[in-house]
Amino acid sequence: MTVISQNPHTIATKEFEALSQLKHYYLNDDRPFCVAYSGGKDSTAVLYLVIKMLNDLKKQKQSLEKKVYVINSNTLAELPPILKHLKETLEKIQLIAKEKNLPLIVKEVFPELINTLNVQLIGVGMPPPSSTFRWCTDKLKVTPIDYELKRNFPEGKFISIIGTRKDESFDRAQRMEKASVKGTNLKLNDRYINASNLMPIEHWSTKDVWEYLFEQNNDLVDIQFLWKLYSDASSKDASECSFVGAGGKSIEEGSIGCGVSRFGCWQCYMVRDNDKSLDGLLKSGYENIHLYKEYRDWYWNISQQGWEITRDVYSHKYQNRELYNKGGEENPKFGMTMPRGIRLSIRKQSLQKILELQSKLDETIITVEEIIEIQKRWLMEGDLELSAFKEAKKHHIHVRSSNLPSELRKQLKEAKKLYREKLSTKTIKKDFSILTLKRFAIQQMVNPKTIERKFFPSKLEEKHIRKEWKNDLKITSKDGYINLLNFIPTLNVKV
Repeated sequence: MTVISQNPHTIATKEFEALSQLKHYYLNDDRPFCVAYSGGKDSTAVLYLVIKMLNDLKKQKQSLEKKVYVINSNTLAELPPILKHLKETLEKIQLIAKEKNLPLIVKEVFPELINTLNVQLIGVGMPPPSSTFRWCTDKLKVTPIDYELKRNFPEGKFISIIGTRKDESFDRAQRMEKASVKGTNLKLNDRYINASNLMPIEHWSTKDVWEYLFEQNNDLVDIQFLWKLYSDASSKDASECSFVGAGGKSIEEGSIGCGVSRFGCWQCYMVRDNDKSLDGLLKSGYENIHLYKEYRDWYWNISQQGWEITRDVYSHKYQNRELYNKGGEENPKFGMTMPRGIRLSIRKQSLQKILELQSKLDETIITVEEIIEIQKRWLMEGDLELSAFKEAKKHHIHVRSSNLPSELRKQLKEAKKLYREKLSTKTIKKDFSILTLKRFAIQQMVNPKTIERKFFPSKLEEKHIRKEWKNDLKITSKDGYINLLNFIPTLNVKV
């Protein structure tokens, strides 16, 4: 594909090259197109290119039988202005497709209830994501998109059109180069062997992207709003990010820093202790951003106090114990109990504060369905009082035990009886915490066949484990720990 231009660096030339790529693979590859649309600047540029490509082919009387899927993954965790922007854009895409008879199919996907950010952080007790444990991307975005792709492309045959660019980072550029398919513009798709990636703006700079977007009309996307969103998130007012160019709009090199910020989940903890995006939006006067920021900062600070304060000694999912086994016995930590999820006491505070936040806003921050799922998770850890439901009722959210599955309600009733009649004696409570005893009670009712493989430490043993975490090493102890399971025969509890 040759480029007819004397200056290969103009945005017109880059647009021509991108359109040529899209047209070539649309006409000559039988696989349908799948456009990954996030609502950000890069995916918006790609969206404009794809629609322009379809309009050009239609004018040339080319067949438009091949479908183009536009998939947006809604994490349910973005700020209200972003959610509004996405909703309006997706509606406009559908309208344009209908008016111009273009083969565009819009798909909006969402995380499963168990995988929403609220349920994972507050219900499951997942620790804040990090560069080495980035669980949020898979649960909130990748998995929902995968489900949609498998529904629409059961054989995994499609071309994914994405807005990835080499100038975003050196590492990304290297990965893109390594994935290139020789003699083509395609890249290998590391998730689907029958699919390929096409990155029509991979050689564009951030300046190119914004310059191109400001040459487009606002029939599809409100570009001025998008620019303001980025510039505000950069801690600068949009008016400071000037444009020059006779007859058109071109971004000044010195002002491009205004357009390189990120936006997305308002609770994002990948940016660690200081979210500049929220800070920037706060400075720009977005309504109620300070309330979101207060909660985000509170949760970050409380979750970073150290394992001995923030983590549980047992797995929330399996209720068992896991030991540190790396490096052999020469490692000072070898044999130490591994820290698991965020403690229930912290998660209870989190729900309380997020419900308070929601009460101050005219926005849904946490849904009734999420609260029910959170309660189900808490119940498995000994919350026999249904604390999540009680807290929700304080904020006029009507949830009750009848919202739980009937079998679980029956097990809860039996667990309460077991705790009241067998586990609440002074003798047992002297050595075991009330929460541990209640956790045993519900686990005995729900999972009696596996109860002996679960972990119910005494107060003394848990204290010892937390001391190890504080000192970051295995501490040899001669103290004898009492096993709760040893009490069971004397309590006439069937195991």
